[in-house]
Amino acid sequence: MIKITEISIKEPFKIICTFNTSEIRILDLKKVLDGKNQYAKNILDTSVYAKVKIGALGELTWENMAEMKDENGELITCAYDISPEFAYHHSVNYCKLEQQTR
Repeated sequence: MIKITEISIKEPFKIICTFNTSEIRILDLKKVLDGKNQYAKNILDTSVYAKVKIGALGELTWENMAEMKDENGELITCAYDISPEFAYHHSVNYCKLEQQTR
């Protein structure tokens, strides 16, 4: 199972992810987040996106960014997550990208 083990912010909306495969890849959130989803739009705020953390399953997570209904139908806040698989498949190899810019 692929997991993100380390992250760092490259520039607005780009996150460098180190995976448990030892690969380092860069994910451009602006390119991959759907503009129609309100929670995704919230992440594309410069004061919010940098609050990203790595979750227990190796995913990218933003605490208290989304809402869902509990078993009683009450709205509760929850995290907004991007799975490690999604991050991996929608990112580019960071080392190759760096070599191309030199």
